[in-house]
Amino acid sequence: MIEGDLFKSLFDVIPFDIYVVDIATYEIIYMNKKMIQSRGDYIGQRCHERIYGEAKPCIFCKIPYLVDSKDARPLDKTIVFELFNPVDDRWYQLQEKVITWPDGRTTKYSIAVDITELKETQNRLAEAHAQLALKNKMLEKLSTTDSLTGLCNRLKIDDILEITLYAAQRYGRVFSLILIDIDHFKNVNDSFGHLVGDKVLKQMAEVLQSQIRKTDHLGRWGGEEFLIIAEDTDSDAAELLAEKLRKAVEITTFPEAGQITISLGVATWRDSDDRITIVQRADNALYRAKESGRNRIVVEG
Repeated sequence: MIEGDLFKSLFDVIPFDIYVVDIATYEIIYMNKKMIQSRGDYIGQRCHERIYGEAKPCIFCKIPYLVDSKDARPLDKTIVFELFNPVDDRWYQLQEKVITWPDGRTTKYSIAVDITELKETQNRLAEAHAQLALKNKMLEKLSTTDSLTGLCNRLKIDDILEITLYAAQRYGRVFSLILIDIDHFKNVNDSFGHLVGDKVLKQMAEVLQSQIRKTDHLGRWGGEEFLIIAEDTDSDAAELLAEKLRKAVEITTFPEAGQITISLGVATWRDSDDRITIVQRADNALYRAKESGRNRIVVEG
């Protein structure tokens, strides 16, 4: 058996706080020189009272996990865990094991490494990561959102169209495009100024958004044009949605600009379509709607 002095000499050369307690009484029977110098001599006092400021054994005490539940014999097991001690307001990494002390008592030794600075660094790093993630999310939103209307911008709606087109080609999921143009918008800008024109665009976005389904995607296509990607929507359903939008705009009053109408072109996905062809078909339908008098819908045949 290792003599007590040898135990102490081994623990004394370790540059961290070490204490040993009798597991039957929780009495501190040994502290190494480092711990006595940093905290004082607690030998003879109960560990939970003197070290942790608790009136009874700590709820985080590892002794039950380090001895055999039948006869309290030491298990060949070491537990390492982190703990905040409110007594000295410090974080520690504790390494604990139950051993037989030279006088025959079953004891637990604890090696306590102060990791407060490491924890503070980890916390600062976690906070920095959180701030970075938030800023990245904000940047992503800015890069995909039209700054005036708050809708998806051209880049984002293009991405959604690519994904929708892939689903159509792979799984046969039909969808339709509704391309929308504000009638005589140039007259609004020329007559009332660009500030009023911007207000019209913002209000138009709100009106359109209020009429579409949660599964539809609305974006500003450019200038006074808007594009709706209507998933799982055939030509008939798309025409009904387009008419709903046309009527909603027609009965809306736009402050400073009065009554405004829209023209709409509808195109439904075909097996031969790619992104360019389906958009071109919707654009052709929109052109015919404008050429035939505006404030109307043309469904691409």
